[in-house]
Amino acid sequence: MEEIAKIAVEEYERKPDGSWVCIKNSDITTKTGRIMRIAPGTIFRKGGTFQGIDVAETLDRISAN
Repeated sequence: MEEIAKIAVEEYERKPDGSWVCIKNSDITTKTGRIMRIAPGTIFRKGGTFQGIDVAETLDRISAN
């Protein structure tokens, strides 16, 4: 599975059920250099993957710091 190198946690909002929703256009950069544009309203749930990446897990980890 690819790993995220860069993501702006402030472009996402954590919901009470633990999911994350994108609140404005956001770019995710992977460690391999791939850039993915995420549209507002896109929801990421823990354990789910988006193009092979667990975005919710990464956001949980970053927001805990």
